[in-house]
Amino acid sequence: MNTLTPTTPTSPAKPGQAGSLTVEMALVLPILLTLLLGILELGNILRIQATLESAVGKIARYAATQETSQASAQNYMQSQGLVPQVQQPGSSDGPQLTLSPSTTAPCSETPCLPFEVSLEYTYYAMSPPMKPFFDNIKLSASAKKMSEDWGQ
Repeated sequence: MNTLTPTTPTSPAKPGQAGSLTVEMALVLPILLTLLLGILELGNILRIQATLESAVGKIARYAATQETSQASAQNYMQSQGLVPQVQQPGSSDGPQLTLSPSTTAPCSETPCLPFEVSLEYTYYAMSPPMKPFFDNIKLSASAKKMSEDWGQ
């Protein structure tokens, strides 16, 4: 048998409280949306920074094992697809690679000469409301290594 349970009717809103939820939402919602968009932007910045760190380590390892110039390091970065997710939509600038000195040399004597690989990228905010806070942030990663004996 199905029996209906009696429900108590809700009491009408007290005078002066009608619409208070709407006012509270209007005050809190912009803060919550700003916080949410900020968290998304920070997550994207951290993702790009981790990608730059990983790419610069792989490029440095490549440069340590063979003679590498600035151009060949750039070609290696592009051919291996090390930073394709870094470039953002609407931005024509990719990460800028710097190899210092501009060509790695074999390690035929001790101590070997160190070299440094660095990547720099300018971050632009994904969402328009976050542009004042997150536009034009410079992200960079670098790795310093020594050339290895190439067996020559």
